Amino acid sequence: MSLVWACGSSSGNGGGGGGGDDGGSSSGTSSSGGGSGSTSSGGSSSGGSSGGSTSSSGAGGSSGGGSSGSSSGSLPSGRSYPDTNAVIALLVDQLPTMNMAQMQFATSHYVGTEKQVLSVTQQLRALNKDFLVLHYHLCLWQSGPMTPFICDGMTWCNDYPTVTMNESWFWHNTNNERVIDPDQALLMNVTVAGFQQYWEQSLETQVADGQYDGIMFDSASPSLLQGWVGGNGMNQDPRLAGTAARDTQFTELGNTTWIDAWQTWIKKLSDDLAAKGIPLIPNDGNFVTSWDNTDYTVTSGVFSEGFASTNEAVSDWQASTNELLKLASLDRIMILQNYLSSTSDVATRMYYLGNYLLVKGHHTYLDYFQGGPLEWYPEWGIDLGAPTTPATTDVTTLASGGVYRRDFAKGSVLVNPTSSPVTVTISGNQVVPMGGGAVDSTGTGPGSLSMNAVTSVTVGPTTAEIVLH
Repeated sequence: MSLVWACGSSSGNGGGGGGGDDGGSSSGTSSSGGGSGSTSSGGSSSGGSSGGSTSSSGAGGSSGGGSSGSSSGSLPSGRSYPDTNAVIALLVDQLPTMNMAQMQFATSHYVGTEKQVLSVTQQLRALNKDFLVLHYHLCLWQSGPMTPFICDGMTWCNDYPTVTMNESWFWHNTNNERVIDPDQALLMNVTVAGFQQYWEQSLETQVADGQYDGIMFDSASPSLLQGWVGGNGMNQDPRLAGTAARDTQFTELGNTTWIDAWQTWIKKLSDDLAAKGIPLIPNDGNFVTSWDNTDYTVTSGVFSEGFASTNEAVSDWQASTNELLKLASLDRIMILQNYLSSTSDVATRMYYLGNYLLVKGHHTYLDYFQGGPLEWYPEWGIDLGAPTTPATTDVTTLASGGVYRRDFAKGSVLVNPTSSPVTVTISGNQVVPMGGGAVDSTGTGPGSLSMNAVTSVTVGPTTAEIVLH
Protein backbone atom coordinates (compact mmCIF):
# COMPACT_ATOMS: atom_id res chain seq x y z
CA MET A 1 0.00 0.00 0.00
CA SER A 2 1.62 3.24 -1.04
CA LEU A 3 1.69 6.42 0.95
CA VAL A 4 -0.05 9.44 -0.50
CA TRP A 5 1.91 12.44 0.65
CA ALA A 6 -0.22 15.68 2.76
CA CYS A 7 -1.38 20.15 7.98
CA GLY A 8 -0.30 20.18 11.70
CA SER A 9 -0.12 22.09 14.91
CA SER A 10 1.22 25.40 16.01
CA SER A 11 2.38 25.33 19.56
CA GLY A 12 2.88 28.63 21.23
CA ASN A 13 6.21 29.69 22.70
CA GLY A 14 8.53 26.75 22.46
CA GLY A 15 5.88 24.19 21.65
CA GLY A 16 3.63 24.77 24.64
CA GLY A 17 -0.07 24.05 24.65
CA GLY A 18 -2.38 24.09 21.69
CA GLY A 19 -5.59 26.01 21.56
CA GLY A 20 -8.97 25.58 20.03
CA ASP A 21 -10.31 22.50 21.78
CA ASP A 22 -13.97 23.21 22.27
CA GLY A 23 -14.70 20.35 24.60
CA GLY A 24 -15.65 17.84 21.94
CA SER A 25 -19.28 18.68 21.41
CA SER A 26 -20.71 16.94 18.39
CA SER A 27 -22.83 19.92 17.48
CA GLY A 28 -20.67 22.90 18.32
CA THR A 29 -17.45 24.26 16.94
CA SER A 30 -14.94 21.56 16.18
CA SER A 31 -11.62 21.27 17.92
CA SER A 32 -9.24 23.16 15.73
CA GLY A 33 -6.00 22.22 17.22
CA GLY A 34 -3.32 24.76 17.60
CA GLY A 35 -5.06 27.68 16.07
CA SER A 36 -3.61 30.20 13.75
CA GLY A 37 -1.75 31.99 16.49
CA SER A 38 1.93 32.71 16.71
CA THR A 39 4.62 30.12 16.61
CA SER A 40 7.70 30.36 18.73
CA SER A 41 10.80 31.92 17.30
CA GLY A 42 12.84 29.95 19.79
CA GLY A 43 13.56 26.41 18.69
CA SER A 44 16.48 24.19 19.44
CA SER A 45 20.08 25.18 19.45
CA SER A 46 23.06 23.41 20.82
CA GLY A 47 24.37 24.85 24.04
CA GLY A 48 27.17 23.50 26.11
CA SER A 49 27.51 19.78 26.32
CA SER A 50 26.31 18.98 29.82
CA GLY A 51 25.93 15.38 30.79
CA GLY A 52 26.55 12.31 28.75
CA SER A 53 24.70 10.96 25.79
CA THR A 54 21.54 8.99 26.31
CA SER A 55 20.81 5.50 25.20
CA SER A 56 19.74 5.14 21.60
CA SER A 57 16.87 2.94 22.66
CA GLY A 58 13.41 4.28 23.42
CA ALA A 59 9.91 4.47 22.14
CA GLY A 60 10.72 6.66 19.23
CA GLY A 61 13.94 4.99 18.29
CA SER A 62 15.78 6.06 15.20
CA SER A 63 13.68 7.25 12.33
CA GLY A 64 15.62 5.12 9.96
CA GLY A 65 14.09 2.24 8.11
CA GLY A 66 11.82 2.24 5.14
CA SER A 67 8.09 2.65 5.02
CA SER A 68 6.55 -0.78 5.11
CA GLY A 69 5.59 -1.95 1.66
CA SER A 70 5.78 1.56 0.32
CA SER A 71 8.45 2.75 -2.06
CA SER A 72 6.92 6.23 -1.96
CA GLY A 73 7.65 6.39 1.77
CA SER A 74 11.18 7.55 1.00
CA LEU A 75 11.78 11.28 0.77
CA PRO A 76 14.10 12.86 -1.81
CA SER A 77 16.64 13.26 0.99
CA GLY A 78 16.72 9.50 1.54
CA ARG A 79 15.00 9.85 4.90
CA SER A 80 11.64 8.21 5.44
CA TYR A 81 8.71 8.15 7.80
CA PRO A 82 9.49 5.01 9.82
CA ASP A 83 7.18 2.04 10.05
CA THR A 84 5.26 2.16 13.33
CA ASN A 85 3.44 -1.16 13.10
CA ALA A 86 5.39 -2.78 15.93
CA VAL A 87 6.61 0.27 17.89
CA ILE A 88 5.42 3.37 19.72
CA ALA A 89 6.85 6.29 17.75
CA LEU A 90 7.04 9.94 18.83
CA LEU A 91 6.97 12.81 16.34
CA VAL A 92 6.93 15.77 18.68
CA ASP A 93 5.94 19.41 18.50
CA GLN A 94 8.50 22.23 18.26
CA LEU A 95 11.47 21.35 20.45
CA PRO A 96 12.91 24.19 22.53
CA THR A 97 16.49 25.36 22.83
CA MET A 98 18.51 22.32 23.95
CA ASN A 99 22.04 21.55 25.07
CA MET A 100 23.97 18.73 23.45
CA ALA A 101 22.86 16.07 25.95
CA GLN A 102 19.21 16.96 25.37
CA MET A 103 19.71 16.95 21.60
CA GLN A 104 21.23 13.49 21.86
CA PHE A 105 18.21 12.35 23.84
CA ALA A 106 15.77 13.90 21.39
CA THR A 107 17.36 12.40 18.30
CA SER A 108 17.55 8.92 19.84
CA HIS A 109 14.07 8.83 21.38
CA TYR A 110 11.88 10.79 18.94
CA VAL A 111 11.58 10.25 15.19
CA GLY A 112 11.25 13.96 14.49
CA THR A 113 10.00 17.44 15.34
CA GLU A 114 8.86 20.62 13.58
CA LYS A 115 9.49 24.37 13.23
CA GLN A 116 13.30 24.42 13.35
CA VAL A 117 15.68 26.72 11.49
CA LEU A 118 18.15 24.98 9.19
CA SER A 119 21.16 25.40 11.45
CA VAL A 120 19.38 23.53 14.25
CA THR A 121 18.07 20.88 11.86
CA GLN A 122 21.64 20.26 10.73
CA GLN A 123 22.79 19.85 14.34
CA LEU A 124 20.02 17.34 14.99
CA ARG A 125 20.80 15.37 11.84
CA ALA A 126 24.49 15.30 12.70
CA LEU A 127 23.38 13.14 15.64
CA ASN A 128 20.78 11.15 13.67
CA LYS A 129 20.85 11.52 9.90
CA ASP A 130 17.29 10.17 9.64
CA PHE A 131 15.74 12.68 12.05
CA LEU A 132 12.59 14.22 10.53
CA VAL A 133 11.85 17.95 10.69
CA LEU A 134 8.55 19.36 9.42
CA HIS A 135 7.87 22.85 8.13
CA TYR A 136 5.01 24.84 9.69
CA HIS A 137 2.53 26.89 7.71
CA LEU A 138 -1.11 27.89 8.06
CA CYS A 139 -3.54 26.17 5.72
CA LEU A 140 -6.56 28.40 4.97
CA TRP A 141 -5.10 31.52 6.48
CA GLN A 142 -2.47 34.17 5.93
CA SER A 143 -0.50 34.75 9.12
CA GLY A 144 -1.20 38.19 10.55
CA PRO A 145 1.50 40.81 9.95
CA MET A 146 2.89 40.44 13.50
CA THR A 147 3.01 36.62 13.45
CA PRO A 148 6.32 35.16 12.25
CA PHE A 149 7.04 31.75 10.80
CA ILE A 150 10.18 30.31 9.22
CA CYS A 151 9.86 31.62 5.69
CA ASP A 152 13.33 30.99 4.24
CA GLY A 153 14.68 28.10 6.29
CA MET A 154 16.84 30.41 8.38
CA THR A 155 14.83 33.29 9.83
CA TRP A 156 11.49 33.94 11.49
CA CYS A 157 9.68 36.35 9.21
CA ASN A 158 6.40 36.82 7.34
CA ASP A 159 5.36 37.16 3.70
CA TYR A 160 2.40 39.41 4.56
CA PRO A 161 3.87 42.38 2.64
CA THR A 162 3.73 40.28 -0.53
CA VAL A 163 0.37 38.62 0.06
CA THR A 164 -1.43 41.82 1.10
CA MET A 165 -0.81 43.30 -2.36
CA ASN A 166 -3.26 40.76 -3.83
CA GLU A 167 -6.69 41.75 -2.57
CA SER A 168 -8.55 39.12 -4.59
CA TRP A 169 -6.78 36.34 -2.68
CA PHE A 170 -8.54 37.26 0.57
CA TRP A 171 -12.02 36.23 1.67
CA HIS A 172 -14.33 39.23 2.17
CA ASN A 173 -17.59 39.65 4.04
CA THR A 174 -20.59 41.52 2.63
CA ASN A 175 -19.08 44.80 3.85
CA ASN A 176 -16.04 44.04 1.68
CA GLU A 177 -13.89 43.63 4.78
CA ARG A 178 -11.18 41.02 5.03
CA VAL A 179 -12.24 38.25 7.40
CA ILE A 180 -9.92 37.84 10.40
CA ASP A 181 -9.84 35.20 13.13
CA PRO A 182 -9.18 35.94 16.84
CA ASP A 183 -5.44 35.38 16.35
CA GLN A 184 -5.36 37.96 13.56
CA ALA A 185 -4.93 35.42 10.77
CA LEU A 186 -6.76 36.31 7.56
CA LEU A 187 -9.04 33.87 5.74
CA MET A 188 -8.09 33.27 2.11
CA ASN A 189 -10.24 32.38 -0.91
CA VAL A 190 -8.86 28.97 -1.82
CA THR A 191 -10.42 28.97 -5.29
CA VAL A 192 -8.45 31.96 -6.63
CA ALA A 193 -5.83 30.75 -9.12
CA GLY A 194 -3.24 33.34 -8.12
CA PHE A 195 -3.52 32.35 -4.46
CA GLN A 196 -3.26 28.66 -5.30
CA GLN A 197 -0.14 29.17 -7.39
CA TYR A 198 1.56 31.38 -4.82
CA TRP A 199 0.76 29.06 -1.90
CA GLU A 200 2.13 26.02 -3.72
CA GLN A 201 5.27 27.73 -5.01
CA SER A 202 6.08 29.36 -1.68
CA LEU A 203 5.54 26.11 0.24
CA GLU A 204 7.82 24.24 -2.14
CA THR A 205 10.53 26.91 -1.81
CA GLN A 206 10.26 27.05 1.99
CA VAL A 207 10.59 23.26 2.26
CA ALA A 208 13.68 23.30 0.05
CA ASP A 209 15.24 26.20 1.97
CA GLY A 210 14.77 24.49 5.32
CA GLN A 211 15.49 20.94 4.11
CA TYR A 212 12.20 19.86 5.64
CA ASP A 213 10.55 16.45 5.39
CA GLY A 214 6.98 17.62 4.97
CA ILE A 215 4.55 20.37 5.88
CA MET A 216 2.49 20.58 9.03
CA PHE A 217 -0.40 22.65 7.65
CA ASP A 218 -2.19 24.23 10.58
CA SER A 219 -5.81 25.20 11.23
CA ALA A 220 -7.03 23.30 8.21
CA SER A 221 -10.57 22.08 8.77
CA PRO A 222 -13.44 23.96 7.05
CA SER A 223 -15.50 23.29 10.19
CA LEU A 224 -13.39 25.90 11.98
CA LEU A 225 -15.03 28.72 10.04
CA GLN A 226 -18.25 28.70 12.07
CA GLY A 227 -16.54 29.39 15.37
CA TRP A 228 -13.57 31.47 14.31
CA VAL A 229 -15.02 33.86 11.73
CA GLY A 230 -18.77 33.20 11.57
CA GLY A 231 -19.76 35.94 14.02
CA ASN A 232 -21.43 39.31 13.56
CA GLY A 233 -18.64 41.71 14.50
CA MET A 234 -16.11 43.60 12.44
CA ASN A 235 -14.01 41.40 10.14
CA GLN A 236 -16.38 38.47 10.72
CA ASP A 237 -18.70 36.88 8.16
CA PRO A 238 -22.04 35.65 9.56
CA ARG A 239 -22.62 33.80 6.29
CA LEU A 240 -20.11 31.24 7.64
CA ALA A 241 -22.03 30.51 10.85
CA GLY A 242 -23.42 27.10 11.74
CA THR A 243 -23.22 24.46 9.04
CA ALA A 244 -22.60 26.95 6.22
CA ALA A 245 -19.27 25.36 5.32
CA ARG A 246 -21.22 22.26 4.30
CA ASP A 247 -24.55 23.68 3.16
CA THR A 248 -24.09 27.13 1.60
CA GLN A 249 -22.93 27.60 -1.97
CA PHE A 250 -20.95 30.82 -2.37
CA THR A 251 -20.58 32.73 -5.63
CA GLU A 252 -17.05 33.65 -4.49
CA LEU A 253 -16.21 29.94 -4.59
CA GLY A 254 -17.71 29.33 -8.01
CA ASN A 255 -21.13 28.38 -6.63
CA THR A 256 -19.86 25.59 -4.45
CA THR A 257 -19.56 25.05 -0.69
CA TRP A 258 -16.51 25.70 1.41
CA ILE A 259 -16.07 21.98 2.06
CA ASP A 260 -16.22 21.10 -1.64
CA ALA A 261 -13.89 23.96 -2.56
CA TRP A 262 -11.45 22.94 0.18
CA GLN A 263 -11.40 19.31 -0.95
CA THR A 264 -10.72 20.24 -4.58
CA TRP A 265 -7.99 22.71 -3.68
CA ILE A 266 -6.16 20.73 -1.03
CA LYS A 267 -6.21 17.48 -3.00
CA LYS A 268 -4.51 19.14 -5.96
CA LEU A 269 -2.04 20.90 -3.67
CA SER A 270 -1.23 17.66 -1.86
CA ASP A 271 -0.89 15.72 -5.12
CA ASP A 272 1.36 18.37 -6.66
CA LEU A 273 3.61 18.50 -3.61
CA ALA A 274 3.63 14.71 -3.35
CA ALA A 275 4.96 14.51 -6.89
CA LYS A 276 7.95 16.50 -5.59
CA GLY A 277 8.37 14.30 -2.53
CA ILE A 278 6.73 16.69 -0.05
CA PRO A 279 4.02 15.21 2.22
CA LEU A 280 1.29 17.67 3.23
CA ILE A 281 -0.07 16.92 6.72
CA PRO A 282 -3.02 19.16 7.67
CA ASN A 283 -4.15 19.78 11.24
CA ASP A 284 -7.73 18.60 10.80
CA GLY A 285 -8.61 18.66 14.51
CA ASN A 286 -10.19 15.77 16.39
CA PHE A 287 -13.10 14.85 14.09
CA VAL A 288 -15.99 15.39 16.51
CA THR A 289 -18.10 17.91 14.57
CA SER A 290 -21.06 15.73 13.63
CA TRP A 291 -22.16 17.71 10.57
CA ASP A 292 -18.68 17.91 9.03
CA ASN A 293 -18.64 15.63 5.97
CA THR A 294 -15.22 16.75 4.71
CA ASP A 295 -13.17 13.99 3.09
CA TYR A 296 -9.95 14.15 5.10
CA THR A 297 -8.40 11.24 3.23
CA VAL A 298 -7.50 13.40 0.20
CA THR A 299 -4.15 14.51 1.66
CA SER A 300 -0.99 12.62 2.51
CA GLY A 301 -1.86 12.50 6.16
CA VAL A 302 -3.45 14.26 9.10
CA PHE A 303 -2.34 15.92 12.29
CA SER A 304 -5.12 15.26 14.81
CA GLU A 305 -4.74 17.75 17.63
CA GLY A 306 -6.98 17.07 20.61
CA PHE A 307 -7.52 13.41 19.68
CA ALA A 308 -8.99 11.22 22.42
CA SER A 309 -9.90 14.14 24.68
CA THR A 310 -11.25 12.86 27.99
CA ASN A 311 -14.38 15.05 27.87
CA GLU A 312 -15.79 13.59 24.65
CA ALA A 313 -19.15 11.87 24.59
CA VAL A 314 -18.77 8.19 23.72
CA SER A 315 -20.57 8.79 20.40
CA ASP A 316 -18.06 11.53 19.52
CA TRP A 317 -15.20 9.27 20.57
CA GLN A 318 -16.48 6.50 18.31
CA ALA A 319 -16.83 8.86 15.33
CA SER A 320 -13.34 10.29 15.84
CA THR A 321 -11.80 6.86 16.33
CA ASN A 322 -13.48 5.53 13.20
CA GLU A 323 -12.05 8.41 11.18
CA LEU A 324 -8.57 7.60 12.46
CA LEU A 325 -9.04 3.89 11.76
CA LYS A 326 -10.09 4.74 8.19
CA LEU A 327 -7.00 6.90 7.71
CA ALA A 328 -4.78 4.16 9.12
CA SER A 329 -6.34 1.62 6.76
CA LEU A 330 -5.32 3.89 3.86
CA ASP A 331 -1.78 4.15 5.28
CA ARG A 332 -1.93 7.89 5.72
CA ILE A 333 0.68 9.61 7.85
CA MET A 334 -1.02 10.31 11.19
CA ILE A 335 0.33 12.52 13.98
CA LEU A 336 -1.86 12.32 17.10
CA GLN A 337 -1.29 15.01 19.72
CA ASN A 338 -2.93 16.10 22.95
CA TYR A 339 -1.99 17.88 26.17
CA LEU A 340 -1.64 17.16 29.87
CA SER A 341 -2.74 19.38 32.76
CA SER A 342 -0.13 17.66 34.93
CA THR A 343 2.78 15.32 34.25
CA SER A 344 1.47 13.12 37.08
CA ASP A 345 -1.92 12.54 35.41
CA VAL A 346 -1.15 8.93 34.60
CA ALA A 347 -4.80 8.10 33.83
CA THR A 348 -4.91 10.64 31.01
CA ARG A 349 -1.46 9.66 29.77
CA MET A 350 -2.57 6.05 29.50
CA TYR A 351 -5.80 7.09 27.78
CA TYR A 352 -3.89 8.94 25.08
CA LEU A 353 -1.47 6.04 24.66
CA GLY A 354 -4.26 3.46 24.65
CA ASN A 355 -6.20 5.31 21.97
CA TYR A 356 -3.05 5.65 19.89
CA LEU A 357 -2.50 1.90 20.14
CA LEU A 358 -6.12 1.19 19.14
CA VAL A 359 -5.78 3.05 15.83
CA LYS A 360 -2.05 2.78 15.07
CA GLY A 361 -1.11 1.80 11.54
CA HIS A 362 2.19 1.73 9.70
CA HIS A 363 2.83 5.48 9.85
CA THR A 364 1.16 6.70 13.04
CA TYR A 365 2.98 8.98 15.50
CA LEU A 366 2.16 10.20 18.99
CA ASP A 367 2.86 13.21 21.20
CA TYR A 368 1.46 14.44 24.49
CA PHE A 369 3.07 16.80 26.95
CA GLN A 370 2.46 19.23 29.78
CA GLY A 371 5.12 21.94 29.77
CA GLY A 372 6.65 21.41 26.35
CA PRO A 373 7.61 18.70 23.85
CA LEU A 374 11.00 17.91 25.45
CA GLU A 375 9.39 15.44 27.83
CA TRP A 376 9.55 11.70 28.33
CA TYR A 377 7.02 9.29 29.79
CA PRO A 378 8.08 5.72 30.63
CA GLU A 379 5.01 4.15 29.02
CA TRP A 380 6.39 5.26 25.65
CA GLY A 381 9.03 2.54 26.07
CA ILE A 382 6.54 -0.35 26.33
CA ASP A 383 7.24 -3.07 23.77
CA LEU A 384 3.98 -4.63 22.61
CA GLY A 385 5.21 -5.83 19.25
CA ALA A 386 2.99 -5.95 16.17
CA PRO A 387 -0.82 -6.08 16.42
CA THR A 388 -2.51 -9.46 16.15
CA THR A 389 -6.09 -8.16 16.16
CA PRO A 390 -7.20 -7.82 12.52
CA ALA A 391 -7.29 -4.28 11.15
CA THR A 392 -10.71 -2.62 11.17
CA THR A 393 -12.41 0.65 10.25
CA ASP A 394 -15.21 0.14 12.80
CA VAL A 395 -14.22 0.57 16.42
CA THR A 396 -17.27 -1.37 17.63
CA THR A 397 -15.58 -4.54 16.35
CA LEU A 398 -12.96 -3.94 19.07
CA ALA A 399 -15.56 -3.89 21.85
CA SER A 400 -14.85 -6.64 24.37
CA GLY A 401 -16.06 -7.07 27.94
CA GLY A 402 -17.19 -3.47 28.30
CA VAL A 403 -13.97 -1.92 26.94
CA TYR A 404 -12.26 -1.64 23.56
CA ARG A 405 -9.41 -4.11 23.16
CA ARG A 406 -6.60 -4.60 20.70
CA ASP A 407 -4.19 -7.48 21.04
CA PHE A 408 -0.50 -7.40 20.13
CA ALA A 409 2.22 -10.03 19.96
CA LYS A 410 3.34 -9.26 23.51
CA GLY A 411 0.22 -7.98 25.24
CA SER A 412 -3.11 -6.18 25.04
CA VAL A 413 -4.45 -2.65 25.40
CA LEU A 414 -7.82 -2.04 27.03
CA VAL A 415 -9.46 1.37 26.49
CA ASN A 416 -12.48 2.67 28.43
CA PRO A 417 -14.01 5.84 26.90
CA THR A 418 -16.98 5.81 29.30
CA SER A 419 -17.56 7.52 32.64
CA SER A 420 -17.76 4.26 34.64
CA PRO A 421 -15.01 1.79 35.62
CA VAL A 422 -15.01 -1.62 33.97
CA THR A 423 -13.40 -4.80 35.35
CA VAL A 424 -11.96 -7.13 32.73
CA THR A 425 -10.78 -10.71 33.20
CA ILE A 426 -7.28 -10.97 31.75
CA SER A 427 -4.10 -12.66 32.91
CA GLY A 428 -0.62 -11.23 32.61
CA ASN A 429 1.49 -8.36 33.89
CA GLN A 430 -0.25 -5.01 34.23
CA VAL A 431 2.06 -2.14 33.30
CA VAL A 432 2.27 0.62 35.92
CA PRO A 433 4.09 3.83 34.86
CA MET A 434 5.84 5.85 37.55
CA GLY A 435 7.23 9.34 37.04
CA GLY A 436 7.81 11.09 33.75
CA GLY A 437 8.08 14.68 32.62
CA ALA A 438 10.73 17.10 31.41
CA VAL A 439 14.06 15.82 30.12
CA ASP A 440 16.66 17.50 32.32
CA SER A 441 19.92 19.19 31.35
CA THR A 442 21.82 15.89 31.60
CA GLY A 443 19.66 14.43 28.86
CA THR A 444 18.01 11.90 31.15
CA GLY A 445 14.47 10.74 30.53
CA PRO A 446 12.55 10.45 33.82
CA GLY A 447 10.30 7.69 35.03
CA SER A 448 10.16 3.91 35.17
CA LEU A 449 7.76 1.00 34.73
CA SER A 450 6.71 -1.67 37.21
CA MET A 451 4.63 -4.80 36.63
CA ASN A 452 1.77 -6.28 38.63
CA ALA A 453 0.78 -9.90 38.00
CA VAL A 454 -3.00 -9.92 37.50
CA THR A 455 -5.90 -12.15 36.56
CA SER A 456 -8.19 -9.16 36.11
CA VAL A 457 -7.86 -5.38 35.85
CA THR A 458 -10.25 -2.53 36.51
CA VAL A 459 -10.06 0.05 33.75
CA GLY A 460 -11.12 3.40 35.18
CA PRO A 461 -13.24 6.03 33.39
CA THR A 462 -11.52 7.56 30.35
CA THR A 463 -8.28 5.73 30.83
CA ALA A 464 -6.58 2.61 29.51
CA GLU A 465 -4.57 -0.32 30.80
CA ILE A 466 -1.85 -2.37 29.15
CA VAL A 467 -1.32 -5.98 30.15
CA LEU A 468 1.72 -7.86 28.88
CA HIS A 469 1.68 -11.61 28.29
